[in-house]
Amino acid sequence: MLYETLTLIHIISSTVLFGGGVFAGVLGTIVYGSHKTRWIAEFGPAIVKVELYLTVFAALTQVVTGFWMASIADYPLSSGWLGWALMLLCIAGVCWIFGAWLQHRMVALSSKAVETNSGLPTEYHKLFKGWTFLGLPSTTAMIGIFYLMVFKPA
Repeated sequence: MLYETLTLIHIISSTVLFGGGVFAGVLGTIVYGSHKTRWIAEFGPAIVKVELYLTVFAALTQVVTGFWMASIADYPLSSGWLGWALMLLCIAGVCWIFGAWLQHRMVALSSKAVETNSGLPTEYHKLFKGWTFLGLPSTTAMIGIFYLMVFKPA
């Protein structure tokens, strides 16, 4: 019963992790991509905060339940599919960390632009492109993890 309960928690947290990331990505694209300084300054901090809370909680839950289930099932962490899943999780995590920093910086630049009644600086547009780019490897890694968890290839 413990393994099944951990599996349920693991599945729910993976849904929160992936769904929260997709939601924040879509909402962020709308807000940050609008290039409307007031929107970004007003809504950007909430996007960053919600994504931070959801991602950190879900990712920690994933790691704890995943390691616990691997221990119960006697799966070595470096085994084929599990080793690849952990590598993909690290890739997604690194992308998320850089993406969170970029979001934080974009919000700060937007807030400054609102305060000084100026437009968004060139740096903002570069940061937005970088943030958008990071969505591809991060999302691809997460889809890869789902594939590995479902099919468990040798």
